[in-house]
Amino acid sequence: MATASRPLDEIGEGHTLSVARMAVAGGVTAAAIFVLCWLGTFVPFSSPTHAYIGLFTNADIRSGVALIEGTCWSLLFGLMVGAVFALIYNATAPLARK
Repeated sequence: MATASRPLDEIGEGHTLSVARMAVAGGVTAAAIFVLCWLGTFVPFSSPTHAYIGLFTNADIRSGVALIEGTCWSLLFGLMVGAVFALIYNATAPLARK
């Protein structure tokens, strides 16, 4: 027997996000962007600033140390940003339009 579900607006709750999923998504995204930026240092015809790499490591931007250290730190930073974003989003759920 199928039951009819009520829309969230009728229940009086806003949509919430999974803190764990947002943390993982933020962490993996930040790490992937770091790796792409690190790979970009080997493209000879581009001249990006590589400032994103400098946020997470002091090592030479083309070194393996920079890749490992920066990927780990950007992953941790992304985890934190994703979790904080989800927590704030969920805390503001009561502000959803009714």
